[in-house]
Amino acid sequence: MSAALLEVRDLRVELKRGKQQLTALDGISFAIAPGEVLGVVGESGAGKSLTGAAIIDLLVPPLKRTGGEIVLSGRHLDALSREDMRKVRGRRIGFIAQDPMTSLNPVLTIGQQLVDTIVTHLPVSKEEARQRAVRWIARVGLSDPARRLDQYPHQLSGGMRQRVVIALALCAEPELVIADEPTTALDVSVQAHVLQVLRDLHEETGVAVMLITHDLGVIAKMADRVAVLYAGRVAEIGPTSEVLRTPRHPYTSGLMRATVAPGLDRKALDPIPGSMPNLSSIPPGCAFNPRCARATAECRSQRPPLVDYRDGAGKHACFHPLEDGR
Repeated sequence: MSAALLEVRDLRVELKRGKQQLTALDGISFAIAPGEVLGVVGESGAGKSLTGAAIIDLLVPPLKRTGGEIVLSGRHLDALSREDMRKVRGRRIGFIAQDPMTSLNPVLTIGQQLVDTIVTHLPVSKEEARQRAVRWIARVGLSDPARRLDQYPHQLSGGMRQRVVIALALCAEPELVIADEPTTALDVSVQAHVLQVLRDLHEETGVAVMLITHDLGVIAKMADRVAVLYAGRVAEIGPTSEVLRTPRHPYTSGLMRATVAPGLDRKALDPIPGSMPNLSSIPPGCAFNPRCARATAECRSQRPPLVDYRDGAGKHACFHPLEDGR
Protein backbone atom coordinates (compact mmCIF):
# COMPACT_ATOMS: atom_id res chain seq x y z
CA MET A 1 0.00 0.00 0.00
CA SER A 2 2.94 2.37 0.69
CA ALA A 3 3.93 2.22 -2.99
CA ALA A 4 0.39 2.95 -4.17
CA LEU A 5 -0.41 5.89 -6.41
CA LEU A 6 -4.04 5.97 -5.26
CA GLU A 7 -5.34 4.61 -1.97
CA VAL A 8 -9.05 4.46 -1.17
CA ARG A 9 -9.75 3.52 2.43
CA ASP A 10 -13.20 2.72 3.84
CA LEU A 11 -14.98 5.03 1.39
CA ARG A 12 -18.57 5.67 2.38
CA VAL A 13 -21.24 7.50 0.37
CA GLU A 14 -24.75 8.11 1.66
CA LEU A 15 -27.92 9.86 0.63
CA LYS A 16 -31.07 10.88 2.43
CA ARG A 17 -34.38 9.71 0.98
CA GLY A 18 -37.27 11.04 2.99
CA LYS A 19 -36.49 10.09 6.59
CA GLN A 20 -34.16 7.27 5.54
CA GLN A 21 -30.38 7.60 5.51
CA LEU A 22 -29.26 5.16 2.81
CA THR A 23 -25.76 3.84 2.22
CA ALA A 24 -24.64 3.67 -1.41
CA LEU A 25 -20.96 2.83 -0.84
CA ASP A 26 -20.18 0.96 2.35
CA GLY A 27 -16.48 0.77 3.24
CA ILE A 28 -14.88 0.53 -0.21
CA SER A 29 -11.09 0.02 -0.01
CA PHE A 30 -8.51 -0.59 -2.72
CA ALA A 31 -5.23 0.74 -4.09
CA ILE A 32 -3.82 1.39 -7.55
CA ALA A 33 -0.07 1.26 -8.18
CA PRO A 34 1.70 3.64 -10.59
CA GLY A 35 1.14 2.47 -14.17
CA GLU A 36 -1.36 -0.23 -13.13
CA VAL A 37 -4.75 -0.92 -14.70
CA LEU A 38 -7.33 -1.80 -12.06
CA GLY A 39 -10.59 -3.13 -13.45
CA VAL A 40 -13.74 -2.46 -11.40
CA VAL A 41 -16.59 -4.78 -12.30
CA GLY A 42 -20.06 -5.71 -11.10
CA GLU A 43 -23.74 -5.59 -12.04
CA SER A 44 -25.64 -2.35 -12.53
CA GLY A 45 -26.14 -0.79 -9.12
CA ALA A 46 -23.01 -2.32 -7.61
CA GLY A 47 -21.43 1.09 -7.06
CA LYS A 48 -18.78 1.10 -9.80
CA SER A 49 -19.45 4.51 -11.34
CA LEU A 50 -20.31 5.97 -7.94
CA THR A 51 -16.86 5.00 -6.67
CA GLY A 52 -15.20 6.82 -9.58
CA ALA A 53 -17.37 9.90 -9.05
CA ALA A 54 -16.60 9.96 -5.33
CA ILE A 55 -12.85 9.84 -5.96
CA ILE A 56 -12.94 12.95 -8.18
CA ASP A 57 -15.63 14.71 -6.13
CA LEU A 58 -18.32 14.63 -8.80
CA LEU A 59 -21.12 13.19 -6.70
CA VAL A 60 -24.55 14.57 -7.54
CA PRO A 61 -26.68 15.64 -4.52
CA PRO A 62 -28.26 14.15 -2.49
CA LEU A 63 -25.30 11.74 -2.70
CA LYS A 64 -22.56 12.75 -0.28
CA ARG A 65 -19.24 11.29 0.80
CA THR A 66 -19.58 10.74 4.54
CA GLY A 67 -16.47 8.75 5.41
CA GLY A 68 -13.18 7.31 4.33
CA GLU A 69 -9.92 8.56 2.88
CA ILE A 70 -8.79 9.16 -0.72
CA VAL A 71 -5.04 9.60 -1.05
CA LEU A 72 -3.25 10.37 -4.33
CA SER A 73 0.56 10.32 -4.19
CA GLY A 74 0.42 11.00 -0.46
CA ARG A 75 -2.05 13.90 -0.77
CA HIS A 76 -5.46 13.59 0.89
CA LEU A 77 -8.01 14.47 -1.78
CA ASP A 78 -10.85 14.04 0.71
CA ALA A 79 -9.55 17.08 2.62
CA LEU A 80 -9.32 19.44 -0.38
CA SER A 81 -11.62 22.37 -1.03
CA ARG A 82 -13.79 22.32 -4.15
CA GLU A 83 -11.46 24.83 -5.80
CA ASP A 84 -8.35 22.77 -5.07
CA MET A 85 -10.14 19.62 -6.23
CA ARG A 86 -10.94 21.28 -9.55
CA LYS A 87 -7.19 21.74 -10.04
CA VAL A 88 -6.65 18.01 -9.41
CA ARG A 89 -9.26 16.97 -11.97
CA GLY A 90 -7.72 17.09 -15.39
CA ARG A 91 -4.17 17.72 -14.18
CA ARG A 92 -3.62 14.83 -11.74
CA ILE A 93 -6.64 12.68 -12.60
CA GLY A 94 -8.17 12.42 -16.07
CA PHE A 95 -11.74 11.23 -16.62
CA ILE A 96 -13.37 9.35 -19.51
CA ALA A 97 -17.17 9.25 -19.29
CA GLN A 98 -19.60 6.68 -20.71
CA ASP A 99 -21.17 9.04 -23.23
CA PRO A 100 -18.67 11.26 -25.07
CA MET A 101 -21.34 13.88 -25.72
CA THR A 102 -21.57 14.55 -21.96
CA SER A 103 -17.83 15.30 -21.89
CA LEU A 104 -17.64 17.54 -24.94
CA ASN A 105 -19.02 21.07 -25.21
CA PRO A 106 -21.21 21.10 -28.33
CA VAL A 107 -20.61 24.82 -29.03
CA LEU A 108 -16.80 24.67 -28.91
CA THR A 109 -14.52 23.13 -31.49
CA ILE A 110 -12.44 20.09 -30.61
CA GLY A 111 -9.35 22.29 -30.79
CA GLN A 112 -10.73 24.89 -28.38
CA GLN A 113 -11.53 22.22 -25.82
CA LEU A 114 -8.13 20.54 -26.05
CA VAL A 115 -6.21 23.83 -26.04
CA ASP A 116 -8.18 25.17 -23.07
CA THR A 117 -7.51 21.99 -21.10
CA ILE A 118 -3.78 22.04 -21.86
CA VAL A 119 -3.35 25.75 -21.09
CA THR A 120 -5.33 25.43 -17.86
CA HIS A 121 -3.16 22.66 -16.47
CA LEU A 122 0.26 23.02 -18.11
CA PRO A 123 2.63 26.01 -18.30
CA VAL A 124 2.55 26.39 -22.08
CA SER A 125 1.45 29.07 -24.54
CA LYS A 126 -1.68 28.73 -26.65
CA GLU A 127 0.48 28.16 -29.71
CA GLU A 128 2.33 25.29 -28.02
CA ALA A 129 -0.98 23.98 -26.67
CA ARG A 130 -2.44 23.84 -30.18
CA GLN A 131 0.62 21.95 -31.42
CA ARG A 132 0.18 19.49 -28.57
CA ALA A 133 -3.53 19.18 -29.38
CA VAL A 134 -2.69 18.22 -32.97
CA ARG A 135 -0.28 15.58 -31.70
CA TRP A 136 -2.88 14.18 -29.29
CA ILE A 137 -5.51 13.93 -32.02
CA ALA A 138 -2.98 11.96 -34.06
CA ARG A 139 -2.08 9.75 -31.08
CA VAL A 140 -5.69 8.66 -30.61
CA GLY A 141 -5.82 7.58 -34.24
CA LEU A 142 -7.84 10.28 -35.98
CA SER A 143 -6.84 11.17 -39.51
CA ASP A 144 -6.01 14.73 -40.63
CA PRO A 145 -5.61 15.96 -37.01
CA ALA A 146 -5.13 19.64 -37.88
CA ARG A 147 -8.52 19.70 -39.63
CA ARG A 148 -10.18 17.83 -36.76
CA LEU A 149 -9.29 20.65 -34.37
CA ASP A 150 -11.62 23.00 -36.24
CA GLN A 151 -14.56 20.58 -36.19
CA TYR A 152 -17.39 20.48 -33.66
CA PRO A 153 -18.39 17.33 -31.73
CA HIS A 154 -21.55 16.80 -33.82
CA GLN A 155 -19.39 16.50 -36.94
CA LEU A 156 -17.67 13.38 -35.58
CA SER A 157 -18.97 9.84 -35.17
CA GLY A 158 -19.45 8.33 -31.71
CA GLY A 159 -16.19 6.42 -31.90
CA MET A 160 -14.29 9.52 -33.04
CA ARG A 161 -15.81 11.57 -30.22
CA GLN A 162 -14.75 9.00 -27.65
CA ARG A 163 -11.19 9.12 -29.01
CA VAL A 164 -11.27 12.89 -28.51
CA VAL A 165 -12.46 12.34 -24.93
CA ILE A 166 -9.50 10.02 -24.37
CA ALA A 167 -7.20 12.74 -25.72
CA LEU A 168 -8.82 15.27 -23.35
CA ALA A 169 -8.31 12.92 -20.40
CA LEU A 170 -4.61 12.45 -21.17
CA CYS A 171 -3.48 15.76 -22.68
CA ALA A 172 -2.60 17.33 -19.31
CA GLU A 173 -0.38 14.33 -18.53
CA PRO A 174 -2.24 13.05 -15.43
CA GLU A 175 -0.98 10.29 -13.13
CA LEU A 176 -4.32 8.46 -13.17
CA VAL A 177 -7.23 8.12 -15.58
CA ILE A 178 -10.67 6.97 -14.45
CA ALA A 179 -12.45 5.40 -17.43
CA ASP A 180 -16.14 4.88 -16.66
CA GLU A 181 -17.60 2.36 -19.11
CA PRO A 182 -15.65 4.02 -21.96
CA THR A 183 -17.24 1.93 -24.74
CA THR A 184 -20.81 1.48 -23.49
CA ALA A 185 -22.29 4.20 -25.74
CA LEU A 186 -20.46 2.92 -28.84
CA ASP A 187 -21.41 0.45 -31.55
CA VAL A 188 -19.92 -2.99 -31.06
CA SER A 189 -17.94 -2.55 -34.27
CA VAL A 190 -15.93 0.38 -32.84
CA GLN A 191 -15.61 -0.70 -29.21
CA ALA A 192 -12.52 -2.82 -29.81
CA HIS A 193 -10.79 0.01 -31.69
CA VAL A 194 -11.37 2.50 -28.88
CA LEU A 195 -10.16 0.03 -26.24
CA GLN A 196 -7.04 -0.61 -28.32
CA VAL A 197 -6.36 3.14 -28.40
CA LEU A 198 -6.71 3.30 -24.61
CA ARG A 199 -4.46 0.28 -24.14
CA ASP A 200 -1.80 1.65 -26.52
CA LEU A 201 -1.77 5.04 -24.80
CA HIS A 202 -1.55 3.40 -21.37
CA GLU A 203 1.52 1.48 -22.50
CA GLU A 204 3.00 4.57 -24.15
CA THR A 205 2.45 7.06 -21.32
CA GLY A 206 2.59 4.78 -18.26
CA VAL A 207 -0.54 6.38 -16.82
CA ALA A 208 -2.44 4.34 -14.23
CA VAL A 209 -6.03 3.48 -15.15
CA MET A 210 -9.13 2.71 -13.12
CA LEU A 211 -11.29 0.92 -15.70
CA ILE A 212 -14.95 0.69 -14.72
CA THR A 213 -16.97 -1.80 -16.74
CA HIS A 214 -19.58 -4.54 -16.57
CA ASP A 215 -17.74 -6.51 -19.27
CA LEU A 216 -15.47 -9.26 -17.94
CA GLY A 217 -14.05 -9.70 -21.44
CA VAL A 218 -12.73 -6.13 -21.32
CA ILE A 219 -11.31 -6.76 -17.85
CA ALA A 220 -9.53 -9.91 -19.06
CA LYS A 221 -7.86 -8.00 -21.91
CA MET A 222 -7.05 -4.73 -20.16
CA ALA A 223 -6.66 -5.07 -16.38
CA ASP A 224 -3.73 -6.14 -14.23
CA ARG A 225 -5.99 -6.56 -11.21
CA VAL A 226 -9.75 -6.60 -10.78
CA ALA A 227 -12.04 -5.42 -7.98
CA VAL A 228 -15.50 -7.02 -7.91
CA LEU A 229 -18.17 -4.82 -6.30
CA TYR A 230 -21.54 -5.88 -4.96
CA ALA A 231 -24.12 -3.59 -3.31
CA GLY A 232 -21.55 -0.89 -2.62
CA ARG A 233 -18.96 -3.25 -1.11
CA VAL A 234 -15.84 -5.02 -2.35
CA ALA A 235 -16.60 -8.73 -2.74
CA GLU A 236 -13.20 -9.72 -4.11
CA ILE A 237 -10.03 -8.11 -5.42
CA GLY A 238 -6.88 -9.63 -6.86
CA PRO A 239 -4.78 -10.35 -9.95
CA THR A 240 -7.09 -10.55 -12.97
CA SER A 241 -5.88 -13.89 -14.28
CA GLU A 242 -6.27 -15.56 -10.89
CA VAL A 243 -9.63 -14.01 -10.00
CA LEU A 244 -11.16 -14.92 -13.35
CA ARG A 245 -9.64 -18.41 -13.39
CA THR A 246 -10.35 -19.37 -9.77
CA PRO A 247 -12.68 -16.86 -8.10
CA ARG A 248 -13.03 -17.19 -4.34
CA HIS A 249 -16.26 -15.25 -3.83
CA PRO A 250 -19.52 -16.94 -4.96
CA TYR A 251 -20.63 -13.67 -6.57
CA THR A 252 -17.50 -13.50 -8.73
CA SER A 253 -18.05 -17.12 -9.73
CA GLY A 254 -21.67 -16.30 -10.60
CA LEU A 255 -20.57 -13.43 -12.83
CA MET A 256 -18.22 -15.78 -14.63
CA ARG A 257 -20.94 -18.40 -15.18
CA ALA A 258 -23.30 -15.75 -16.54
CA THR A 259 -20.76 -14.33 -19.00
CA VAL A 260 -20.91 -14.90 -22.73
CA ALA A 261 -17.53 -16.14 -23.94
CA PRO A 262 -16.30 -17.18 -27.41
CA GLY A 263 -17.47 -20.69 -28.17
CA LEU A 264 -19.89 -20.80 -25.23
CA ASP A 265 -23.48 -21.79 -26.00
CA ARG A 266 -25.88 -19.16 -24.65
CA LYS A 267 -28.15 -21.98 -23.45
CA ALA A 268 -25.33 -23.13 -21.17
CA LEU A 269 -25.19 -19.82 -19.31
CA ASP A 270 -26.13 -19.95 -15.65
CA PRO A 271 -27.47 -16.55 -14.54
CA ILE A 272 -27.33 -15.56 -10.88
CA PRO A 273 -30.82 -15.89 -9.34
CA GLY A 274 -32.47 -12.74 -8.04
CA SER A 275 -31.18 -9.21 -8.50
CA MET A 276 -29.03 -6.55 -6.87
CA PRO A 277 -30.83 -5.21 -3.75
CA ASN A 278 -32.12 -1.64 -3.65
CA LEU A 279 -30.34 0.73 -1.31
CA SER A 280 -33.37 0.66 0.98
CA SER A 281 -33.39 -3.15 1.20
CA ILE A 282 -29.76 -4.29 1.53
CA PRO A 283 -29.97 -7.38 3.75
CA PRO A 284 -28.04 -7.74 7.02
CA GLY A 285 -24.86 -9.75 7.04
CA CYS A 286 -23.38 -10.46 3.63
CA ALA A 287 -25.33 -8.42 1.08
CA PHE A 288 -25.14 -11.32 -1.39
CA ASN A 289 -26.62 -13.91 0.98
CA PRO A 290 -30.18 -14.03 -0.50
CA ARG A 291 -28.73 -15.01 -3.90
CA CYS A 292 -26.01 -17.34 -2.62
CA ALA A 293 -26.38 -21.13 -2.48
CA ARG A 294 -23.59 -21.32 0.12
CA ALA A 295 -25.18 -18.85 2.56
CA THR A 296 -25.50 -19.94 6.20
CA ALA A 297 -26.95 -18.35 9.32
CA GLU A 298 -23.58 -16.70 9.85
CA CYS A 299 -23.79 -15.07 6.40
CA ARG A 300 -27.28 -13.77 7.15
CA SER A 301 -26.34 -12.19 10.46
CA GLN A 302 -22.71 -11.06 10.17
CA ARG A 303 -20.89 -9.05 7.53
CA PRO A 304 -17.78 -10.91 6.33
CA PRO A 305 -14.56 -8.88 6.52
CA LEU A 306 -12.27 -8.39 3.53
CA VAL A 307 -9.44 -10.86 4.25
CA ASP A 308 -6.19 -11.74 2.48
CA TYR A 309 -5.72 -14.81 0.34
CA ARG A 310 -3.18 -16.02 -2.25
CA ASP A 311 -0.29 -14.92 -0.03
CA GLY A 312 -1.71 -11.41 0.22
CA ALA A 313 -2.08 -10.92 -3.54
CA GLY A 314 -5.85 -10.87 -3.26
CA LYS A 315 -8.70 -10.32 -0.81
CA HIS A 316 -12.24 -11.63 -0.52
CA ALA A 317 -15.21 -10.96 1.75
CA CYS A 318 -16.78 -14.39 2.27
CA PHE A 319 -17.16 -16.76 5.21
CA HIS A 320 -17.28 -19.77 2.87
CA PRO A 321 -14.93 -18.99 -0.04
CA LEU A 322 -14.62 -21.27 -3.05
CA GLU A 323 -11.47 -23.32 -3.41
CA ASP A 324 -11.56 -24.22 -7.12
CA GLY A 325 -13.60 -21.33 -8.53
CA ARG A 326 -16.88 -23.28 -8.57
